[in-house]
Amino acid sequence: MDEKVDNILNDIEQQGWSVQENYFPTALVKQLNETLGTLQQQGDLKQAGIGREKQYHIEESIRSDKISWFDHHQLNKAQQDYLQLTQQLQDAFNQKFFLGLFELEIHFALYAKGAFYKRHLDQHKNQDSRVLTLITYLNEDWHEDEGGALQLYLNNGETVSVLPKAGTLVCFMSAEFEHEVLPAKRERASLTGWFRKRV
Repeated sequence: MDEKVDNILNDIEQQGWSVQENYFPTALVKQLNETLGTLQQQGDLKQAGIGREKQYHIEESIRSDKISWFDHHQLNKAQQDYLQLTQQLQDAFNQKFFLGLFELEIHFALYAKGAFYKRHLDQHKNQDSRVLTLITYLNEDWHEDEGGALQLYLNNGETVSVLPKAGTLVCFMSAEFEHEVLPAKRERASLTGWFRKRV
């Protein structure tokens, strides 16, 4: 894990984004996927919205996924193990870049077949608490022709396309990179979160 963390730190320092395949153990990814399945069966996934606080609203023409935030009072072992691994990453970011990150705000995201999230920036207007975006994919045996890629728009006009393969971790500076989720031909599952600083 130390080498994987170093790879991310180097990528962020050099280009502001990083994609690491097989970052998380296969068994953990499977358990997280099962957790999401349970949440879905229990009806605990809610239609995702856009904006924050008073500006928050549902806009399915912009995003059509369903989400479930981590409830830190009711975390199972898979969620606890995931947060333990991401805590190592948070500590490493703080040690190297002095970012003052203090928590990971995170939710499960489930995209039905054909669901999407149009091009956007993760940092809200007049609110810079989100510093680093963290996305973890939970989809086993994902193939390129199934779509559902994350499209990351770089500052030089180029794009990076990331398939949502199980265990892949994507990390990027929240205020710098617009991105979108393209429609997929099958259900698409992920964990999406943000390392935050106090404001």
